[in-house]
Amino acid sequence: MNGFSLANSLSVSVRIYRAMLVAYPKTFREDYETQMVQVFRNSFKDAYHHNGMPGVIDLWLHTCADLLVTALMERIMERSQYMFSPKVILWGGVASVFAGLFWLMTGLAPSSGDATLMFALVLSLGGLVGLYSQQARQGGILGLAGFVLGIISTVAMLVAAWIDPDLGGTRGILIISLFFLTLGIGLALLGIASLRGKTLPRWWGLPLTLGLLNILQSISFWLIFYVPLSHGQDPFHPWNLGNYGLVVVFALMVLIGIGWIALGATLATEGGAQIPVSQPPSASA
Repeated sequence: MNGFSLANSLSVSVRIYRAMLVAYPKTFREDYETQMVQVFRNSFKDAYHHNGMPGVIDLWLHTCADLLVTALMERIMERSQYMFSPKVILWGGVASVFAGLFWLMTGLAPSSGDATLMFALVLSLGGLVGLYSQQARQGGILGLAGFVLGIISTVAMLVAAWIDPDLGGTRGILIISLFFLTLGIGLALLGIASLRGKTLPRWWGLPLTLGLLNILQSISFWLIFYVPLSHGQDPFHPWNLGNYGLVVVFALMVLIGIGWIALGATLATEGGAQIPVSQPPSASA
C-alpha cells in the first residue's frame, strides 16, 4: 500500500468510523466525537505502520467490538439517568437496610414464614438499584453485568418462591443454591466495580464481601443438603452434615443480613455525595 492508497484508505475508514458513531447518543457525540475520531485516525496510522494490513484489520475488529459495547452502555445510561439521582440512592439504601432486617429474621427465626423471605427478596431489589445507581457510569460493563445478574437472580427466585412456596426437595435446594450463587456473583462484580471506581465513600469492600457471603451460602446449601438428597440420603442422618450444617446456613444468613444493613446504611447516609464524571471510551480496545 503506497502513500496515496494509505491516505485514501485512512480517509474512507475515518468516514466509516464517523458514521458508526451515530450509535452513541447525540449529546455524547457532541462532547466526544472530535476526540474519538482523532484517536481512531492516529490508531489507524500506527496500526498500519507497525503491522500493515493485518494491523488495520485487527484495529477494526477491536474498534467494532469496543463501539458495540460502549455505545450500548451509553444508550442504557441515557435511558437510565433518573437512576443516578441521590434520592434513588437514598431510598435504595433504606430498602437495603430493611432487606437486611428480613434476612436477619430469616436466619434467626426460620419459622417466621415465607413472607419474610419474600420481603427480603423484594427489598434486596431496591438495594441492588441503590448500589448500581451509586456507581453512576464508573461501574462500566462490570457493574452493569453485576446489576443484571443480581436483578435476574432475585426476580427468578421470587417467581420460584411464588410458584412453590415450600421449595422443598432436591429441586428446591438446587434453585436456592443457584440463586445465592448468581446473586453472589452479581454482588461480587458490583463490588469489584465499586473498588475500581471508589464509588462508595467508605467500606469500599462491603459489596464484594456481601457477594462472597452469598457464594458461600450457595456452596453450603449444595454440600449440606443437595448432595445427600441427590443420592437419596437423609441430610440429617448422623453420617451427614445436616444438623451441623443448619448452624452454618443460619449463621451465614445472619451475616448476609448484617451485610445488607451495613450497605444500606452507607448508601442512605453517604450515597450520592460524589457522582464521578464519566470518561469517553477509547476508539479501540
